Amino acid sequence: MRGAFASTVRWTVPVALVTILAWLAPPQASGQWPPTGERYSLVLPGDPFKWEQTLNEMGQRGWDAFLAQQPVSGNLTIHVVLMLRTPAVKSVDYKVVVAEFPVTADPYLVESTRLQLEVQANAYAKNGWHLLQALTGMHGSGKAFIALIHRKPQS
Repeated sequence: MRGAFASTVRWTVPVALVTILAWLAPPQASGQWPPTGERYSLVLPGDPFKWEQTLNEMGQRGWDAFLAQQPVSGNLTIHVVLMLRTPAVKSVDYKVVVAEFPVTADPYLVESTRLQLEVQANAYAKNGWHLLQALTGMHGSGKAFIALIHRKPQS
């Protein structure tokens, strides 16, 4: 019994120590941290064609998106954008490029659509836009989509 307990303690202590050190480490050691400032989580509307308007309303008030996520629970996908407001950013412009296709589309159509969006993203990048995230999902009756969220801070 004593040997089994000692073995468990030997494995538990290093794991706990690494976890604590990673949590306390400066941002350079533990990964990329967003800058400090006021934070806000925005749940995007169900229709991806309305995202640009929603994001630009926030951007005009100085909210800068730094991460977009799409957590899934069962058949429900929620599109969330994490935002930050700092004194350095006065406003942010957003551009959302959306491509939709039937859920039953063949893989060739989906890949072709993705490649067209990639070409558009490259064109935006040449004009100073930064790709925040590509999000996917479904909306309406039987429509799937790929949406690219671009941002352009105005200082």
